[in-house]
Amino acid sequence: MTNFIQSQPAYLLHSRPYRDTSLLVDFITQDFGRISAVAKGVRSPKSKSRALLQPFVPLMINLSGKSELKTLGQVESQSSNIILRHKTLFAAMYINELLVRLIHKQEADIEIFSLYAETLRKLSLDSEIEPILRNFELSLLELLGYGIDFSVVEELPENNETIRWYYFHHENGFEQIKDVNGKLEKYFSGQVLQNIVAKNFANAETQKAAKRLLRTALSAHLGDKPLSSRNLFRKSMG
Repeated sequence: MTNFIQSQPAYLLHSRPYRDTSLLVDFITQDFGRISAVAKGVRSPKSKSRALLQPFVPLMINLSGKSELKTLGQVESQSSNIILRHKTLFAAMYINELLVRLIHKQEADIEIFSLYAETLRKLSLDSEIEPILRNFELSLLELLGYGIDFSVVEELPENNETIRWYYFHHENGFEQIKDVNGKLEKYFSGQVLQNIVAKNFANAETQKAAKRLLRTALSAHLGDKPLSSRNLFRKSMG
């Protein structure tokens, strides 16, 4: 990566205190993927960048440094802030944590950056949160090369009244189940899977099933450490 990065569109994903007046920050950038940097002196009351270094603010940043850990230079607001409140704010925090945990540093993908910006825009419109999150998770997994194999759905005959049930293995995909034993929450019907593929989350059954499916798919890549934002989001949803 170049030693100097200028006028790079970015969003702050995460920050934590560093030394007396600085921050360690993680950005998602348009052309360089996720970048970590030291923001020197920004916790000082005199810092001009202090108010701008907030999550969900479209930024234009300068970075420098030869190592993986960059030094943050000039920071400017790129456009008007995205307003997120209550449940949409917790949903956006969840998305940020997913990106920090799943995206390797300095792996550029402009599609992920665009997906993130568009998802924030949709959340700011106070639309239904669940469909927005499921669409984001599906698209993110696909862009990272971890996409769910839904080919089993393509093999289902149209207008078939027989309910077919499937079990999902994060390594082997879907397995059709002849005899459904135990709670149905463990399985997915063919119709629900077709709705998920079509990104049609209009009914509550599909929303719940998609949430279960994507949680299983994501957990294989997130590791054992729980997502702190997920607990906050769960509390916000009541």
